[in-house]
Amino acid sequence: MKVDFDLSQGRYLLFLDILGFSELVEKKSPQEIYAIIDNALDTFRRWEKMNGLFKTIYFSDTFLFYQEPKGYGSWAFLDIYGIGGMVLAALLAAGIPARGAISFGEFEVELDSTGRHQVYFGKALVEAYKAEQREKWIGITITPSAWKPYEAQEPGIIDAFASEGVWLKRDDGVLLLNPFIKLRSWYPLALSGEVNKPYSQWDAPEFANDILGFKFLRDEAASYAAKNDFSSPVAIKYHTTIRFLQAVQSKELYVWGEQAALPGNF
Repeated sequence: MKVDFDLSQGRYLLFLDILGFSELVEKKSPQEIYAIIDNALDTFRRWEKMNGLFKTIYFSDTFLFYQEPKGYGSWAFLDIYGIGGMVLAALLAAGIPARGAISFGEFEVELDSTGRHQVYFGKALVEAYKAEQREKWIGITITPSAWKPYEAQEPGIIDAFASEGVWLKRDDGVLLLNPFIKLRSWYPLALSGEVNKPYSQWDAPEFANDILGFKFLRDEAASYAAKNDFSSPVAIKYHTTIRFLQAVQSKELYVWGEQAALPGNF
């Protein structure tokens, strides 16, 4: 598959927005808002430390998680969608809805001439921002610029991952990422009795985050449905996300994910 940008100068970038942040600022105290942001940054810092090749920029309600060394590598694609999914799950587990997009391309991060301010810009940032703004759900999309280089090296791999529930591929070429990576990967082992209960103590904190994040989305969607709200802008986001999760996961996995959050299991 042909790509139309310089792979050696590109970077992977995750653009992630906290949804409803203005309402949070209006309703909560500055200390509570600070705690929400700091907890979210803790998740990014954890993955910065564990991975070593990505950095985080934060401003207002937006997080940028970007590849520090320039140049395409299959490792970078695998890392950013995997870390992106786990970061989103951690936010959802804390009751923080977020939406984002992953892109690949030009992204520059430099200090200004005084060394006091960080300057960042690039086509990958513009692309990810526009991609995130187009969506009406709670989740992460992967643009063609991000997955095409990987597909070019391993033809058929994108559809193969789709068949495994990693993502859904939309007609416009955008991938809809399944963020619950641990929920999906531990399911076969749980069926064979190799995953011990309580699940909250297994593969912490990622597995627990998946279970709690999945529960948060279901509970929020159910609360809007109970009010017969299926069409308000916020309700649409939750109902759409649940429909996506039902489509990307098998019926059995979806039910197991529900049961995993029950007191006797979690």
